Amino acid sequence: MVNKQVPRILVMLLLGIALISACNALPPLPQSQTGIDELDTIILTVLNGSTSDLIPLLGFTQTSCTLAEGLGGPPKCMEGEKEGTPVEVLPFLGPGEGSFIRKRDIGSWSGLDVSELYAAYQVSDKAYSEKDYPTGDYALVFIDSINQGGITLQVRNGRIIRIDYSFGYPPGIPQDNVIKYLATPITVVP
Repeated sequence: MVNKQVPRILVMLLLGIALISACNALPPLPQSQTGIDELDTIILTVLNGSTSDLIPLLGFTQTSCTLAEGLGGPPKCMEGEKEGTPVEVLPFLGPGEGSFIRKRDIGSWSGLDVSELYAAYQVSDKAYSEKDYPTGDYALVFIDSINQGGITLQVRNGRIIRIDYSFGYPPGIPQDNVIKYLATPITVVP
């Protein structure tokens, strides 16, 4: 009699564990491919974590430097540069501020530290853009490994042309910025 009860108890225990596990399942991760080769190459390179492999995928904005003081605007002129000197930069946007890294200084850039792709979408013309902070045709949104915020890569013609940082999880994606999703955002479970 004991031998017959043990398998039944074991089966019931395993079914209970399976049921509890299903109720607490994590949301599915988004696909890590979009079906667009140039975006999929960037996604895989970013997830690989190699800055040296990422640098050739950067596209620099050609603009002019300024001597004006204060936050925002075009990149600041370096010592010895005159107002309006042409420079090539990669723009960065964060909450309330923007900055640039010059092409000549990109070798000192530490790259991106991300844990996963959060979403990918085609960017609408309503997304924030200006001469020195251009928007891409596509946006790839990753989760920052360090502070769990969002890192959005603006992509045009297979090149990352701007990097945006945001705080908080999940990363906020203004719906007006999206024409269509290529990789749907991760579902957030409270």
